[in-house]
Amino acid sequence: MKFIRFSTGILFLIILSGLIAALILPVNPAEDYQSQAPPELLISDQDFLYQDAGCTVIYGTDGTISLGGNNEDYSDPSTMAWFLPPEEGKYGRVYFGYEGYIWGGGVNDQGLFFDALAVDDPVKVSQGNKPLYQGSLPDKALSECIEVSCVLDLFAEFHSHDTWMHQFMFGDALGNSVIIEPAREIPGGKTFQVATNFYQSRTNINDCRYCDRYWTARNMFEDARGLSVELIRDILNTVHLEDDYSTLYSTIYDLNQNLIYLYFFHNYQEVVVFDLAEEFQKGYNSYVLADLFPEIEDYQEWAGPELNRLTEIRASYQEVIIDPGVFDPYLGDYRGPADMEMAFSYYSIGYERGELVLKLKPDKAWLKLTPTSENTLYHASTFDVIEILLLEGENGEANQFTYRDGSGDYTFIRIEDQPVEKAEEPEVENLFSELIEKLYRFAGTYTFKFLSIILILLILQIVISYLRSLLE
Repeated sequence: MKFIRFSTGILFLIILSGLIAALILPVNPAEDYQSQAPPELLISDQDFLYQDAGCTVIYGTDGTISLGGNNEDYSDPSTMAWFLPPEEGKYGRVYFGYEGYIWGGGVNDQGLFFDALAVDDPVKVSQGNKPLYQGSLPDKALSECIEVSCVLDLFAEFHSHDTWMHQFMFGDALGNSVIIEPAREIPGGKTFQVATNFYQSRTNINDCRYCDRYWTARNMFEDARGLSVELIRDILNTVHLEDDYSTLYSTIYDLNQNLIYLYFFHNYQEVVVFDLAEEFQKGYNSYVLADLFPEIEDYQEWAGPELNRLTEIRASYQEVIIDPGVFDPYLGDYRGPADMEMAFSYYSIGYERGELVLKLKPDKAWLKLTPTSENTLYHASTFDVIEILLLEGENGEANQFTYRDGSGDYTFIRIEDQPVEKAEEPEVENLFSELIEKLYRFAGTYTFKFLSIILILLILQIVISYLRSLLE
């Protein structure tokens, strides 16, 4: 009988400890960026965009020079570069990417560079108490920051969709680098850092899909006798990709001298060198990368099918010339339906650099809109083919449009004209849910943890006294 009572007491202690532990552990990850727990993977419809895509980003420093490098591996042949000279409150910046101002990496005139790396499994990070930053955090970083510590402060302060669709590597001219994953950061080593398309914080780097490029670059750094532009070039050459997802361009950033070495379509024999000071003296400027390397015939053969496809799509639309003022009533910010799977949270019709565009971010992804009538427009690129039908609301106001792409039709309404939902009267169930939510929040506080520890000690004392009485 004493044995049964003793076993019952032990079982009671185990269950009680489990319940208390469940209460003590916070339900949500900590808001501090560096201490967030690994979030759950979110497999989204965007995955097909990145299947088999590559990209390698590297950084090296020896205390005297600091160099950043990038291989851009993808299937979109319409690559470009944009030079944005310094302006009040913003450093001068250069971005490399794709038609439509869809950039993926760049450098500023203070010696800070970054590049984004696509991942197979996008990770959704809860916004928590952070303010939502509608723009792109890398652009804010290059506009305002000189060193990596400043970048980390921005990612810790703001929430952005960029923080879960990609991972980023940043490096500065002072010898610092970091890989920013959706909920982790990987500090750079003393002399180099390498990133490819996997999360180093949660992946076995000895057995993963993209580890071959990682280990090749890492070994070349470790075996090198010294750091140089030639070393970075040789590493990028060794890990470049071909076929469907080819290395479209490679960049090497001399972060101390403000020089950029640009290579095109995995040809490392020809190079174009940009001096940022000289480029910024020209004012705003952009380049189609293929125009800078007209002699590379392999690119024309590889890019031909996609460029011909886009030519045929654009030719299928009857373009018209219309007074731009016709579209002025529709300029502004819009919000789409809640059930639309969107990679961006910001949709705006406006003019940028003289062109009417659909902006998916205030500072990135400006898709040129070409009119086919006074209320219809289209955009066609490798990124997407989109049709826009401008609509009037119930009161005759120009405040809506239909967005059509390959997945369906969606109605967008100007944000200030969104219907205001009437607040519902609180129900008992809602009050109970709100109480539970508050308890969960309280469960993550230090006060709750301290009180819980005291309670555990008191309960353990009672349980131990009870068990002793059973054994007497």
